[in-house]
Amino acid sequence: MGYARLIWFTLAGIVAGYLLMHPFAMLAYVLGPQHPHSAMEFSLWGRQMHLAFGAEMLAMGGAFAVMGGIAGFCLGAWSLQKERWMAEKLESERRLAALETLRDLMVTLAHYIRNSNLVIGGFSAHLLKHNTDADFANPLQMIQQSSREIEAVINSLQNLTEISTIQYATEGQARMIDLKKELEARLSRKAAKEQYES
Repeated sequence: MGYARLIWFTLAGIVAGYLLMHPFAMLAYVLGPQHPHSAMEFSLWGRQMHLAFGAEMLAMGGAFAVMGGIAGFCLGAWSLQKERWMAEKLESERRLAALETLRDLMVTLAHYIRNSNLVIGGFSAHLLKHNTDADFANPLQMIQQSSREIEAVINSLQNLTEISTIQYATEGQARMIDLKKELEARLSRKAAKEQYES
């Protein structure tokens, strides 16, 4: 579509250069101060229009057509570039609005989920520390790990600077925010910190 617009603008420029600019330039030259003609001599206008499209003025008309074509091409290219800038600006504004909405949502969710997660994580840590039964150790460690992952997801979503998505399931159109690398980095830092502290 972009190339078609460039072609149309260029053709329009060629036509305008030959049919408008060329005769207007000839008329302006004849009505200049070096010629004793009045602008109200409409018969002169007709003669100049006739001369402008005569065979002897074909080279001059061609030059104006080329200039008009170049001007049309430049105008078409500017129009396309402006359209691209507008599309990029709209996409950038859309992404920023989506990110702001996500941040607002995360502040709300984080408040409620984090409070519940603190209770789950804290209580499971307390049970793990004070319970000597080996049968409960593995499930409690799994609860602890899940609690860490929930906290890491909340922190990752709250600190998002760019949204990238992946397909949620093998079928359908559902998508989810891709947090895999961010989560892995956060969880490994958390594990290293806990190992250092212990």
